[in-house]
Amino acid sequence: MEALSFALPRMPFARGLLIFLALCVPACAASARPALIPLPAQIAWHDGAVRINADTRVEARGEAASVAANLSSQLGLKQGARGGSRIRLTLVPASVVASPEGYRLRAAGKDIAIEASDPRGLFYGAQTLLQLVEKGPGGERTVQAVEIDDAPRFRWRGLTVDVARHFFGREALIKIIDEMGAYKLNVLKLHLTDYEGWRFEVPAYPRLTGIGALVDGQPRYFTAADIREIVAYAADHHIIVVPEIEMPGHAGAAARAYPKYFNKEGSAFNPANPETYDFVRSILTEAARLFPAPYIHFGGDEVGDEVWNGMADVERLKAEQNLKSTDDVEAYFGRRVVAIIESLGKRPMAWDEQVDANAPKSVVIQWWRRDKPEVRDAAVRNGYDLVASPADQLYFDYPQGPGEPGAPWEGNKGGPQSIGKMLAWEPVPDGFTPDEQAHVIGIEAAVWTEFIATERYLQFMTFPRVLALAEIAWRPKGPRDEREFSDRLAPHIDALRAKGINARRGEGDAYEFITN
Repeated sequence: MEALSFALPRMPFARGLLIFLALCVPACAASARPALIPLPAQIAWHDGAVRINADTRVEARGEAASVAANLSSQLGLKQGARGGSRIRLTLVPASVVASPEGYRLRAAGKDIAIEASDPRGLFYGAQTLLQLVEKGPGGERTVQAVEIDDAPRFRWRGLTVDVARHFFGREALIKIIDEMGAYKLNVLKLHLTDYEGWRFEVPAYPRLTGIGALVDGQPRYFTAADIREIVAYAADHHIIVVPEIEMPGHAGAAARAYPKYFNKEGSAFNPANPETYDFVRSILTEAARLFPAPYIHFGGDEVGDEVWNGMADVERLKAEQNLKSTDDVEAYFGRRVVAIIESLGKRPMAWDEQVDANAPKSVVIQWWRRDKPEVRDAAVRNGYDLVASPADQLYFDYPQGPGEPGAPWEGNKGGPQSIGKMLAWEPVPDGFTPDEQAHVIGIEAAVWTEFIATERYLQFMTFPRVLALAEIAWRPKGPRDEREFSDRLAPHIDALRAKGINARRGEGDAYEFITN
């Protein structure tokens, strides 16, 4: 007999993940249901439960076997167990589960079945199953009878971590990857270069790390081996790692190392020096080699109007190419960089200033300027794919509550970036046509680190807001109830803190980071 049915419209393990047990605590006791984040697209609860014990067996074949092995490990089950209940993972045709990231999960009697048309879907179904496991007072584990049909709203569900301003190494990123995978996020973008630091090796230009990566006199950067390990670990969690290498601006670290390729202030690449493009190609070639993701982000933002003033070679370039303004020079540089990225078999990505620069339509635009919705609208109207990252909704360096620490920039307009503010945001305006809606491929939050120097503070600013990000990115379009989400969120905060992650519980936790 069906106890409760809840449905929303459908829209089109890796080591290290920790088990979410006992998620249904007093915060969700009123519903007596596991506190799932993100909430599945369609879910129907039924009477009864499936027991999970030492005799529970996990079955899978072919490509499903690796997901099954990791699920067995996280549940503490022995491979090859016989008897008792069964967890079965199966790859099925796309006619059964259309979305490659979608899945079907059924729990009844002695059986739990997860079906998907792609290993990604099986992985996400397994993450949901881990959240469904409840632990009783005597230690027994059960999964309530349920039917779930689920798929993500957006195919790009991302988080930028700025490792350039303050460096956070492999261990810090591994912890973030664990939680991204558990909550079904699938893009980690690393902001690798800026004024403060250059954070990856380019063998042809050793001073990039020898000079540009110095922190208190010591180089702090990712070796090629570090990056390979991070990329492989992320791939186990079905996460791609996208490098962001800022140009032409935000380039001070590289300019300190190789000033010949930059303006006289050392803040921006020199677009008039032919050797600059050899330098850029070497950098991007190494990035393409280290990062197998299909994208390279080249920044392209915040180039000041006077950045190339007084440079005779830039004036010659403007005359030769009939360039009238700084924007025109930036557009010329951007086209050259886009051509290099595409020649390396990658798709270019850039911040929304590149819409103003009339970048080629192959560039994925990341819209961040909250006060320029017309740029977002022009991007999708003109056929650019777009990732939404408005500063006033998805920049995690901003304060989470009144009086709390955080960046002082323009993203504070409209109040602190609370989870309630995030949940009230709709990424796709109602006025978009179906074609324009299709160009909004996803959303991405960013944690910038100008003011974040410790891992503990990084975690405080990221968690639990990143779980709200996952909720918005995964669930179908529709209203979100802040109180209902907060009830589901509470046991996840407890679980994060039990794992040693400094997730914010409330404004009292902010006092540790307030300085005078």
